[in-house]
Amino acid sequence: MNKRTTTIMLVLILMLSCGAGTVGNWRSLERDVNPSIKPGDDFFAYANGSWLKSTEIPTGKERWNARNEIGDLTIQQVAKLLDNAINEPEGSIARMVANFRAAYLNETAIEARGIAPIKPLLDNIDRVKDKTSLTQLLGRGLRADVNWANYQSSNLLGLSVESGNNGEKTNVAFLMQGGLGLPDREYYLSTEPRMQALRISYQNYIGHQLMQAGFDRVAQRAEAVIALETLLAKTQSTREASDNDHNADNLWTRANFTRLAPGMDWSVYFTAAGLAHQETFVAWQPSAVTGLAALVASQPLEAWKDYLRFHVLETFVDVLPHAFADSAFAMHGAVTNQLQPSPRAQRALEATKVVMSDAIGRMYAERYFSAKQKALVEKIAANVIAAFRKRVEAVTWMSPGTKAEALAKLKTLYFGMGYPKTWQGYSDLTIDAEDAIGNLQRVADRNYRHTLSRLGQPVDVTKWWIAPQTAGAVLLFQQNAYNFAAALLQAPKFDSTTSDAASYGAIGAIVGHEVSHFVDLLGAEWDAERRMRHWWTPEDKLQFQTAADALSNQVSAYHPLPDVAINGKLTQTENVADLAGLNAAFDAYRKTLGDKITNKAYVRQQDREFFIGFAQSWRGKTRDEALRNLLATDSHAPESYRIATVRNIDAWYDAFDVQPGQRLYLEPKARVRIW
Repeated sequence: MNKRTTTIMLVLILMLSCGAGTVGNWRSLERDVNPSIKPGDDFFAYANGSWLKSTEIPTGKERWNARNEIGDLTIQQVAKLLDNAINEPEGSIARMVANFRAAYLNETAIEARGIAPIKPLLDNIDRVKDKTSLTQLLGRGLRADVNWANYQSSNLLGLSVESGNNGEKTNVAFLMQGGLGLPDREYYLSTEPRMQALRISYQNYIGHQLMQAGFDRVAQRAEAVIALETLLAKTQSTREASDNDHNADNLWTRANFTRLAPGMDWSVYFTAAGLAHQETFVAWQPSAVTGLAALVASQPLEAWKDYLRFHVLETFVDVLPHAFADSAFAMHGAVTNQLQPSPRAQRALEATKVVMSDAIGRMYAERYFSAKQKALVEKIAANVIAAFRKRVEAVTWMSPGTKAEALAKLKTLYFGMGYPKTWQGYSDLTIDAEDAIGNLQRVADRNYRHTLSRLGQPVDVTKWWIAPQTAGAVLLFQQNAYNFAAALLQAPKFDSTTSDAASYGAIGAIVGHEVSHFVDLLGAEWDAERRMRHWWTPEDKLQFQTAADALSNQVSAYHPLPDVAINGKLTQTENVADLAGLNAAFDAYRKTLGDKITNKAYVRQQDREFFIGFAQSWRGKTRDEALRNLLATDSHAPESYRIATVRNIDAWYDAFDVQPGQRLYLEPKARVRIW
C-alpha cells in the first residue's frame, strides 16, 4: 500500500468515525473534491470538484465566483433584515431604518404633500437678494458627501474631514468639486453627437421640472441653468486628474482662498458653513474652487437662483410626486441606458441601504457576524501578520533601512475585521415614517454635523470606510489600515464550520495578500508615518524585480485560452501578493498546531485542508469572451490560475503526493521565493 493510499484511508476512517463529512468538530473539505483529477495536474479543478459540477454561470452574467455568491447572499440577508425591521420596537435602530423605508414607500403621503415639504428651501432661495446672501446660502448648503474615493459632490462643493496624505496628526478638511446635474464635465463639453443630444434633453428636462414646480418662463430658466452648469464644468478637473492622491498637496489657507479664488466672500461662505474657525483646507481640485468663485461674481443672480431651485428638485426628486420622478427617470435613464424604471419598492430598498447604511451595518453585524466570529478572524489576521513580519525580517534582497521601514509599517498596521471597534449612536436623529423628504434632510444634516465634529481631532486609523453589509474590503494607505467587511467573511472566504487549517488557507491567505501590499511596490509609496513618500531604494526595487520576474515568467506560461496567455507583467503585483499571502498564512497555520506538529498523519491531513480551503475561496467560472477581456485588462490572474500559486509551496507537494510529470510540478529550485 503506497503513502497516498494510506493517507486517504486514514482520512476516510476519521470521517466515518465522526460522522459523514466531519472530522472532530469541523466539516472536512475533502468531501468537495473531485478524486478523479490528480491535484498535481489541476489543483483548482480537484479542490472545487463538487462546485464546478453543480454550478452554472447565471443567465446574463459573464462570470460567477465566490465573491458573486457572497454578494448575492448578502443582498438577500439585508433585504430580510429590512423586511423584519418593521416589527422592532419604536426607538430601536432597526425601527428607525424601517421607518425611513416606510416613508419612501408611502406614495399616498408623497402625492398628498406635493412640493410643500421643499417649499421652505425654495423660499430661502427667493430671499436671496444679492451676492452676499447668495454666498451665505451656498455655504449653508455645503454637505459631507465626498471622501478619498468619491471626488464629486452633488453640491457645488463637498466637504470631507479625514486623515491627510502627508502624515498629519489631526484630521484635514477637504473641499471637492461638484454641482453638475449630468455625471461629469465631459457630458457638457464633448462634441460627440450622443452627448450633444443628451444636453438638449437635459435642458428640456430642467424646464419641465421647473414648470411642474409652478415656475414661469421655464425655457429661459432652463437655458440659464445649463449655461451655468457648462461654465462650471469648464473649470472642473477630469476624473483622471481628480484620481490623484497628490491633490492632497493643495493645502490652502483662508488667505489663499481670497487671493487664488476671488469673486466670492469666503469669510461669509465658511461662516455660513460652520467653518468660521477652520484656517486650512485641501482644495482637491483648485481650478474648480477658483472657477466657482469667479462664476458667483460674474453670473446673474437670477441664473444662480434658478440653478439652486432646480437642484432642490433634483435632490428630492424620487420622493416628490410621481410626475417629477417619472420625468427624472426619462432623463437619467437615457444617460444610463436603463430602459425601465425600477419598481418603487426596489428604489425604496436601495435608498434605505444607501442613506441608512451605518445603521444597517450594525443590524447586519448583530445578526450575521457574531462577536465570536469576529474574535476568531481577528486572531487569524493577527497571526498571519506576525508570520508575514517574520518573513520580512528574513528576506535578504531588502536593504536594512528599507526593511526597518517595512517593519515599522507592519507594527502600526490596523487590520479591521468585520465591523468597527465602536458603533455610532443615533439619539440625534429623528426618522418619521410619513416624512420622506424630512428624513433625507435630517440624515444629511446629521452627517454634516458629525463631519464637522472631527475637525481638529486626532486621526483615527481605526475609522471605517466600508459598511459591514458590503461584500468587500478596502485598503487605506493614508491610514495604514485595512477594512474587511463582515459580509465578505462568509463561505467560502470564511466558514466557521470548517477547520482552523481551512480558515487559514481561505481568509488567512487573503489577509496575507493584503498585508503584503503595505510593504510592496504599492505600499512603498506610503511610509510608516502615513506620508506619501517613496521609501524603497532603487537597489531594493531591482532586487525585488529580479525575484518577481521569475514568478511573472511562470505565470506567463499559462494559457487560459488556446491563443491567449496570462500577461505575467500586468498581473505581477497581485501574483506576488498571492504568493506572499499563501506563505504567511501557511506559516501562521502551522504554528497553531503546537505539539501536534510531530503527528505526521495529522499534519498531512490539516495541510490538505489548508490548501483546499485556499482553492475553494477562489472558486469561479468565466465565459470565454469575458475571460479574453479580463486577460487583456485585469491586474489579477483568473481564479483558477491564482490557485496555481500552490506549486511554489513545498508542503503542498507532500500533502498531495505531487510527482514529476504532473502539470503543476516544479523542481524545488524552480519554485519561486520572494517574501
